[in-house]
Amino acid sequence: MPLRLILVLVFAGTGGWFLFRSVRPGPGGAAPDATDRISHLAHALMATTMAAMIWPMG
Repeated sequence: MPLRLILVLVFAGTGGWFLFRSVRPGPGGAAPDATDRISHLAHALMATTMAAMIWPMG
């Protein structure tokens, strides 16, 4: 159980970081380009699904 909680926190933190990176301004205040935004959002989605895979489904 403690390992599950630690991994969920790690994946939640990672997902939050990538979600933040997808919306924050880039260098010089420019918005991130489409490929960077899609990549960061995909990583946030993957972190969410990996956190969900930790818990048994019944």
